Amino acid sequence: MKRPKVLEKGCPLCYPKNEKIIKENDLYRVILVDEIPGYVRLVMNEHYQEITDLEFNEYQKVYAELYKIERAMREFLKPDKVNVASLGNYVPHLHFHIIPRFKEDGWFPDSIWSEKKRDYEYQIEEKQIEKFIKRLKRKS
Repeated sequence: MKRPKVLEKGCPLCYPKNEKIIKENDLYRVILVDEIPGYVRLVMNEHYQEITDLEFNEYQKVYAELYKIERAMREFLKPDKVNVASLGNYVPHLHFHIIPRFKEDGWFPDSIWSEKKRDYEYQIEEKQIEKFIKRLKRKS
C-alpha cells in the first residue's frame, strides 16, 4: 500500500519557490544552488525529517543518487574535497547539500556556513558546469 504524500505547512522545502531543478522523480529532486558553482541539493519531495523515516529501498535510491552526484562533481569540477551535509536544524526537512570545495575557497577548511575568511574566484568554467548538469540529468 502506498503511503499518502506528506507535506508540512510552512516548510520552505515542501512548498519551494524559484528552484533550479536539474533532476526530479517521485522521491526527490536535485537543485542547483547559486551560492557556489556546482553546489547542488538533493531534497526529498515529501516532508521526511530523518533518513530513517524512509523505507530501506528509498534510502538506497537516495544514497545511490548522492554517489552519482559526487562522482560527476569530481569528474567535471575537480574539487579538492566534496562536502555532503544533511543537518536540518533550521529546516527539519530531509535534504542534502553536495558542495565542491577548494583549498583556497572563502571558507576552507571550515564549512561554508562559517565566517568567510577570504575572497576567492572560482576557476570553474561554464562548460564544466554544463557537463556536470548534463551528467546529473542522465538516467541510471
